[in-house]
Amino acid sequence: MRAPILKEKILRELAVRGDTSVRELLARFKVNRPYLYRVLRSLESDGVIVLEMGKVRVLDKRALLYVWGAEKRKIFRVIKGVTFRVRPREVRDFVVFSGTSALWVLGKVMEPSFGTAYIRVEHFEKLKQIGLKREGYPIRFYSYDEGVFNYTVNIRGYRLPVIEQVIADALGEGVYTRVIEDVLEEIEWKR
Repeated sequence: MRAPILKEKILRELAVRGDTSVRELLARFKVNRPYLYRVLRSLESDGVIVLEMGKVRVLDKRALLYVWGAEKRKIFRVIKGVTFRVRPREVRDFVVFSGTSALWVLGKVMEPSFGTAYIRVEHFEKLKQIGLKREGYPIRFYSYDEGVFNYTVNIRGYRLPVIEQVIADALGEGVYTRVIEDVLEEIEWKR
């Protein structure tokens, strides 16, 4: 499972940072060169990026997010996460909400059900105690990705990852609605 998670980290880096260099990606992720080039050439053949003399330039961020969402779907099939029924405000101090649950915080959907949240392993016991009540919305919690904690923003007292991660997770959850397209258009308009 290491390769898909590593690929996800590379996709996140490209989605958040945009243009970068192969050297920076190699140093940041401690990945071997052939694997990195396999990932990058695949993205290049899809028209998402272009490789030029050791530089990676993102051509189509929307397509990059859809590729990332497809990768998330694969990961979510293998790493099931743990689902608890919780009230988001009871866990907001130690989780990062993403996917549908983040879209709820942003006011884009009516309820945070079946959303994604990331949690550090050391907070699972606290989560289990809250989840025993079985009150609230079903949210799936994952602890496989510490990197998500490096790219967060606080909105209305909730911690969310960058919007690119929210979109990729929502797509990974299997959510595709006009909401996703609206958020993508907002991102493109702001940049």
